Amino acid sequence: MAKAAPFGQVERALAWRYLRARRQHGGVSLISIISFFGIMLAVTALIVIMSVMAGFRSTLLNALLGGQGHVFVSVGGLPEGDVDVLTNEIIELEGVEHAFPIIEQQVLATSEYGRTGAIVRGVCTEDIGNLPYLEGGQSTADAAGFGEGRNGGDVVLIGAFLAQDLGLRIGDKITLIAPEGVAGPFGVTPRSKAYTIGDTFTTGSVELDKLYVLMPMEQSQLFFNKRGEYQAIDARLYNPMRTEPVMAEIRSLTGGLRVEDWKLRRASYFNALNVERGMMRVIMLILITITALNIITGVVMLVKNKTRDIAILRTIGTPRGAIMRVFIMIGAILGLTGALIGLALGVLIVLNIGVVEGFLSSILGRDIFDAEVYGLDGLPAELDWAEAVFTTLWAMSMSILVTIWPAWSAARLDPVDALRFE
Repeated sequence: MAKAAPFGQVERALAWRYLRARRQHGGVSLISIISFFGIMLAVTALIVIMSVMAGFRSTLLNALLGGQGHVFVSVGGLPEGDVDVLTNEIIELEGVEHAFPIIEQQVLATSEYGRTGAIVRGVCTEDIGNLPYLEGGQSTADAAGFGEGRNGGDVVLIGAFLAQDLGLRIGDKITLIAPEGVAGPFGVTPRSKAYTIGDTFTTGSVELDKLYVLMPMEQSQLFFNKRGEYQAIDARLYNPMRTEPVMAEIRSLTGGLRVEDWKLRRASYFNALNVERGMMRVIMLILITITALNIITGVVMLVKNKTRDIAILRTIGTPRGAIMRVFIMIGAILGLTGALIGLALGVLIVLNIGVVEGFLSSILGRDIFDAEVYGLDGLPAELDWAEAVFTTLWAMSMSILVTIWPAWSAARLDPVDALRFE
């Protein structure tokens, strides 16, 4: 072995021989076997948990982003014609799916059954089909009479939960009160008007469905005293997560106009999701590290059981480096095998999450993920291969690192002291 290549056939054969040896012959201890299963289960759990969290995150963001724009350009005070030209230029930018002008104002929505705050979004009739959450699009709006009549008519579309909170149904009247009213001899009188509910919609976000009221653009300009102007341009992107390049291009077109994205408007919401995901990843990586530390105990016990063998190998000229590499390979094999099997199990569970959910529900005798409670059809899971590979590599790395110290101790063993009591 003095001339054997590092990590060569001789060293690998010796490491494999020690792994296969029975415990009564000084082979791998029960602690090492437990460490193997611990790493396997930790990797599996981390992949499944991170995939489920990614599924929930994707579902929540899709619901949020389906109900609101991705990039907003403030155009208050600009003439309609200039805004229309700018909107067409934004639509031509790479990555932009749709763009249309809007008016967005807060109001007090009332009915005979209650009152609550709401947000009116004024949209042009021809842009109503660009709203992804309006089921049926333009045909639904046309059937409801949206935009028909003088000044766009008095038909509005409201969120389903807003209608529920106010006890309203399709065809009922909803009264909207704007904070900016008409100045008179006795002060400012709030502007109010009753509108007919043409239809309801759901964005997928309960928060938005409790707020939004869609109003024809002409009617919203009249109601909020903004004749001949818009408030902002709502731009929808193919990839809502990549808003920065589009915002930079829009700024180059607009000059001094204010441009912001949904990440800024929803900073607390977005940051909470990222912090939760990051902290869960850190916790699970720490768990994998703690599990891998158990390999130290197993390798230390193996070194103790193989003290005589180590002394004989050192006596016949085996270098310390070879002894160290043999025991590093033993710990590495336990960690690498556990991590790879854990990867396979984790991916298998995520790809068949519906089957697993159904199996657990049948075992427990109840639905563990009730759609009526969570508002989702099933447990969402989105496999991120980069996350899965990183988890596996982390487990492998920790398994190798924690083996270095007991392997180094085995290499430093003095043959004379080792054989003295044999």
